[in-house]
Amino acid sequence: MRKFKGYMTLEASLVVPMIICVFALLIYFSYYLYGRCILSQDTYILAFRASISSEDAVSVVSEKEERVLGRKYFGANKPVISVSTNGKEVRVSGKTTVRSRAMGSYFLMPKSGWDYEAAGKARKLEQIEHIRMVKRVKDIGENLLNRKDKS
Repeated sequence: MRKFKGYMTLEASLVVPMIICVFALLIYFSYYLYGRCILSQDTYILAFRASISSEDAVSVVSEKEERVLGRKYFGANKPVISVSTNGKEVRVSGKTTVRSRAMGSYFLMPKSGWDYEAAGKARKLEQIEHIRMVKRVKDIGENLLNRKDKS
């Protein structure tokens, strides 16, 4: 019986690089998914903050953009943010690219890279005016009931 001396067989020399490639792809896909989720969250936060502000949506987003985006986009370029408004709706969209040069010459990595974009939208509900109106209607109703009880 022959003892194993540590030589790689032909099958192992093909399987091991494929397994390493799969692990690398899993890591890059997780960076991609993480960045996409964070961008989706950040665009919604910016849209929501612009919707509750009485100022112009573009100025609110540009003012808060740096603080909201921060430095959490690991392995990706800083997102480019754009703002659009349509009546009472504020839409904030962002786009960025994963900075990965690995597997660029193989069929697994597209030549253009991995781009992702996300958008968040929120409606200006004018909550303060709504709360004041409800409170005023409630006060009027209570006054009417009090007058009815007195007579």
